[in-house]
Amino acid sequence: MQFEQGTNPARVKAANQSAILKTIYHCGPIKRSEIAGRLGLTLPTITTNVNSMMARGIVRETGSEPSSTRFAGRKAHLVDIVPGSRHFVGLEIQGARRAVCLLDYRGRALYARESLGEQRDYDRNMDMACEMVGRALSACGLGLESIAGIGACLPGLVDTRRGVLEVRPSYSWTHKDIRGDIAARIGYPGPIHVENNACARAYGAQLFRREALGDAQTFAYLFLSQGIACPLVLNTAIDFGSVVGAGEVGHMVMVPNGAPCSCGNRGCLEAYSSDTAVLRRCGEALERGDAPVLRRLCGGGPPDMEQVLTAQEEGDADVAAIVEEAVYILGVAVANINNFACPSLMLIEGKLFCRPANWERLLKIVGCNLCGAVHPATQFIFVEPDPLSGAMGAAAMAICKDLETYIEL
Repeated sequence: MQFEQGTNPARVKAANQSAILKTIYHCGPIKRSEIAGRLGLTLPTITTNVNSMMARGIVRETGSEPSSTRFAGRKAHLVDIVPGSRHFVGLEIQGARRAVCLLDYRGRALYARESLGEQRDYDRNMDMACEMVGRALSACGLGLESIAGIGACLPGLVDTRRGVLEVRPSYSWTHKDIRGDIAARIGYPGPIHVENNACARAYGAQLFRREALGDAQTFAYLFLSQGIACPLVLNTAIDFGSVVGAGEVGHMVMVPNGAPCSCGNRGCLEAYSSDTAVLRRCGEALERGDAPVLRRLCGGGPPDMEQVLTAQEEGDADVAAIVEEAVYILGVAVANINNFACPSLMLIEGKLFCRPANWERLLKIVGCNLCGAVHPATQFIFVEPDPLSGAMGAAAMAICKDLETYIEL
């Protein structure tokens, strides 16, 4: 990575500071001379900026390496991020659940909790989520002044620049000022970043799964829950990659004039392969008197995904047919995504794939529908569903934005 010296001092300084901090963050402990070599900057520029960061307490010397020459001399000191120097809050807001976490600068979770309970009223849901933020701060003994940034995520189409949820069709939430509403409720004056919850998980993958990502130049994160999304990420070796688009693949039309979708269209992927669709169709089977194994497991109540997968495993033919169709349609959609975007890697998170037979079927269907003549091999990694991954990803996004915008004038 090379940085031109430029003629705008403020802009050059800002670019240099951010680049140096990101290099320390992703490659530390690291020598000053190595930072200079990676960035194409002079050693005095590196030294001046690192000393400034050390004075602010966000970077520290962690040891030294012996001289590489045969002559005795000053050892090269290594520098690294101070984990406890900055703290970040992550928040995921869904209709039936809310999750919050508090991370240090290195992404270590100091606090992580979720709260369950359907709440379709936007204002009440937001109240509940912000109350959780207050409890997280109290539990960690921190005040708002200790928080360097907040990341919030939720399903739907999000305008990240304005921090606004444009629309969440299944809940009829439109034009909601997420950034402003969070700031007003908790009294936080600092940066608040808002993103779609699948995109937030992609940020989380870059912070918490860097070893799995390896040297992948691009990766996609397919997330199945009440809806389906699959953002594409342009990844780099020493930086957080750029999340491209909202990834709202759940509204690709897979069956023309098919089942109605919450968006108002028909035949969308979400109407067949989302958790919501699978549970709806299983519920309809129960109402018809079908799905005997699932009926026994539910005990008269509405089914959940764990019960659906158990019924499938125990040989409930009606449930198996529903799940297999959901996986088939999703497999065709994944093949379409890969034919179009050709990511090096695709991470897949969804309860549907807690059963190995389902992900094996998915990969088989994907393979049958790829354009093998032109398509390079995509590696697929199935991620165990985690109720806190959205909040953790939102906090990772806040860390990423902090590294991008760090500047000391």
